[in-house]
Amino acid sequence: MNSARRTGQAVVRVEGRDKVTGRARYTADNVFDGLVYATVVQSQITSGTATADSLRESATRAATAPGVLHVLTPLNCPVLHRLPVEATFHLPMERRPPLSDLTVQHVGQHMAVVVADSPEHATYAASLFDLRYELRPAASDIDSVLANAQPPDEKDGEIRYGSYLPDHFVKLDEEKLQDRRGPQAEPDLAARVSAQYTTPLNAHYPIELSATIAQWHGTQLTVHDASRWLAGERAALAAYLGMAESEVRILSPLVGGAFGAKSFLWMHVALCAVAAREVERPVKLVLSRNQMFSSTGHRPRTRQQVTLVADDGGTLHSVEHHTLTETSTVAHFCEPAGLSSRILYQTPRLVVSHRVARINEPTPCFMRGPGEAPGLFALESAMDELAVELNMDPLDLRIRNHADVDQASGKPWSGKHLLDCYELGAQRFGWDKRPREPRSLSDSGIQLGWGMATATYPGRRMPASCSVATAADGSVQFASATHEIGTGVRTVMCQVAADAAGLSLSQVTFDSGDSLFPDAPYSGASQTTATVGSAVHAAATQWKDRLRALLRADETTPFNGTDEIQVIDGDVVSAGHRVSVAELIACGGQRYADELSFSASVDGGQQRDSVSQSFGAHFCEVEVDEEIGRAAVTRWVAVMDCGRVLNPALARNQVMGGITFGVGMALMEQVPYDARTSQLIGEYYVPTHADRPDFDITFIDEPDFALDPIGVRGIGEIGVCGVAAAVANAIFHATGRRIRDLPITVEQLMRER
Repeated sequence: MNSARRTGQAVVRVEGRDKVTGRARYTADNVFDGLVYATVVQSQITSGTATADSLRESATRAATAPGVLHVLTPLNCPVLHRLPVEATFHLPMERRPPLSDLTVQHVGQHMAVVVADSPEHATYAASLFDLRYELRPAASDIDSVLANAQPPDEKDGEIRYGSYLPDHFVKLDEEKLQDRRGPQAEPDLAARVSAQYTTPLNAHYPIELSATIAQWHGTQLTVHDASRWLAGERAALAAYLGMAESEVRILSPLVGGAFGAKSFLWMHVALCAVAAREVERPVKLVLSRNQMFSSTGHRPRTRQQVTLVADDGGTLHSVEHHTLTETSTVAHFCEPAGLSSRILYQTPRLVVSHRVARINEPTPCFMRGPGEAPGLFALESAMDELAVELNMDPLDLRIRNHADVDQASGKPWSGKHLLDCYELGAQRFGWDKRPREPRSLSDSGIQLGWGMATATYPGRRMPASCSVATAADGSVQFASATHEIGTGVRTVMCQVAADAAGLSLSQVTFDSGDSLFPDAPYSGASQTTATVGSAVHAAATQWKDRLRALLRADETTPFNGTDEIQVIDGDVVSAGHRVSVAELIACGGQRYADELSFSASVDGGQQRDSVSQSFGAHFCEVEVDEEIGRAAVTRWVAVMDCGRVLNPALARNQVMGGITFGVGMALMEQVPYDARTSQLIGEYYVPTHADRPDFDITFIDEPDFALDPIGVRGIGEIGVCGVAAAVANAIFHATGRRIRDLPITVEQLMRER
């Protein structure tokens, strides 16, 4: 009688065959009758004002180029409305509408849109722009903002200058960016480590370029976009255009990588919609790789000062973590690097602060473990330095300072198995064989090093909804306005739905990527499985309950009046009877199909008595060839405590991807630009298959039902958290060089002659 559970099994991706055979369609793959093409013209200066004459002259030249249909500039762009405060205060969406004035706030700012009958004609016409500017001093980095008097804000606060101290991270009031507890004075104890750590400007660099197709049908706007937040984009577009949200439809069934670049509505999307309305034809706009560096967000630079104080036994008595970071002059965003320091290690004294400087660079945003990824590089490197200072094993130091409760709230964890992660990871890696002294391991002239770090990321959940549509053949479609960004969301939702409803996987489908489906939040913050999964679970459970109620009341079935009815593997079962769901629904006709088609909603799962947080441990081996300054990560063991694992193959792939991101963050990634002009130079390097280590990924797999009814916490971002520190710590162990600035470069690793 027991059914085989689909959750917990390595089910193959439901869209996998389409992806590997090329049948999967992404935004830019769509073609419509009458489709025309747009490209953006970007500014070439960091700060100033474009002259109206040069805009008119350039627009006239472009308009007479072959195939050009329309040229949109600040001089003729229809008025776009300012977004509501709640959209721009909590999220990195820009206060100033695009093309709303002649000022230039950063290199790459959109100055015009050219629409033509082909991508080549649009690109050529855009190249005819030759803008002249009235230059003004630029705020290029944190130091220039803090050292110099800043001009007053402009346009009723749409453009702002100076620096500020944000109180909390996005809408999460409990995630304090300015925090203090314990004594005012730092204790005077045996061991003290204080150092500065820096991380550079990083780019998302997804495989799929950002693409948008806008099409009007009278007053109705349909937008195909590479987006990870259908409801948010619909609301922002409606606000910009002064429309009702019901008149806007967003479609994004498949997203080819995102990492933050596609979490919010960016300026090119609104301009594409305006251009389509002006030319009265569908318009496709695909950003180039270079344009994405300045048009779809990035991780801002951070400068972090971490101070740890411990007694001679290695017990922490004070943790300070101060972050300086940057945002643009037209949007709010803070890289929350100090959040992990508030909760990760037990300490009676804590001081955390964040200061954000507004500079003349594009708007930054969430990227690959925002806050935790750069913040844990600093904290976990400092912990390694403290272990050296105390002559302790780095793992022993972390175990000694394990936090049994959430220090920020005083509440217990809903489930924490970090000590198990440490133990299992150390065992699988062979950590007990690690010599304490740096430069103790080598092979044929190559230095070897072993390093480790702790990983952590919040368990989050938001409200979501799911619809159910039952067909006469017994197949059931679940749908929600969430997204398939390549992580296997549709697959896992099918598994959750099949288990909760008692159906086989072949009877269940899950559709997403359409704003006409019931609302879901953005696919970010490692919350989609917990959030949308809770809605799917609720809908599937309700579907099963409705089916059983129908059968009990139906005199034509053998289940009439029966209390004990089970739905197992697509069959309805009671004592002495087993009938397929498909047969029963077919017999029940339209009445059954109608009763079994509905929508269900769930709240954000308020946690009043405990705190959900994921944890993990990274252990890695590096090889360093000091003759040529080359570092390679050769072996990686990770053990993750992320609640219940619904699909171990997909979960392992996600963690492998996160670790690969972290290796890139540690050794390669930084946006190359001329510090004087802010123009891109050189290449942006990311890891390839040749750079991946041998992976050993394990999960504790203990459900966390305090967060959601399926017992999961997100896996999407914890994989990258702590990785850069583990690499840097391993390089110290290999070479004796303590490197505190990312990425770790050839010059830092070459043997001194």
